Amino acid sequence: MSEQSLSMKLLCSTICHMPKTLCNLCINHFLGWLSFEGMLLFYTDFMGEVVFQGNPKAPHNSDEYQKYNAGVTMGCWGMCIYAFSAAFYSAALEKLEEYFSIRTLYFIAYLAFGLGTGLATLSRNIYVVLSLCITYSILFSTLCTLPYSLLCDYYQSKKFAGSTLDGTKRGMGVDISLLSCQYFLAQLLVAVVMGPITAVVGSANGVMYFASLVSFMGCLFSSLCVTYEIPAAEAPAEEQQPLVLSA
Repeated sequence: MSEQSLSMKLLCSTICHMPKTLCNLCINHFLGWLSFEGMLLFYTDFMGEVVFQGNPKAPHNSDEYQKYNAGVTMGCWGMCIYAFSAAFYSAALEKLEEYFSIRTLYFIAYLAFGLGTGLATLSRNIYVVLSLCITYSILFSTLCTLPYSLLCDYYQSKKFAGSTLDGTKRGMGVDISLLSCQYFLAQLLVAVVMGPITAVVGSANGVMYFASLVSFMGCLFSSLCVTYEIPAAEAPAEEQQPLVLSA
């Protein structure tokens, strides 16, 4: 039987009737980007207002405004540290997958980011805050690679991929798009909620609190809800994967 031609109705049906495993992966991916984007978009503001105790609304010739500018400049250096460490961790991630399971790497990424953003709010030491930028790179590299690796693993199972004969066959391109759009959904939510959160907290600390909290939520969700191995139809429903792979 020939494959069904793509139509808007079929596309919407594919999205609405996505498998639970893919739905959970998308939710987890959304939580990751939600926490990361909240930090990324307001990090330099956090450095200027909180770490350097500056005020962007102060007169331009005041000490408070100069402190804010110095904090923003230092925040840019922090983003450079994050970028370089992200490149390094991305290169090492494939090697790490030989020693640790994807579940473990996911858990480490969310935990490291949650601790990094949380500890940044407790310290006013510039070097400590800058060094914590390394933890941000771990989550970024993870979000750009592991979800798509998992999706490819899902497609090794006929139970997930479906069949053309009964009209349940899924398209990997659509599912990759579903994963990728979580990035944009997270940006929309960040744009909506960050203003009120900052207003309630009274400083850019609220952004880091939010990022840390959401990251810990993602940490729990990735451990408890994300499926890392789809069993065969005759196998038990529960998936098992060790935290550390044997050599």
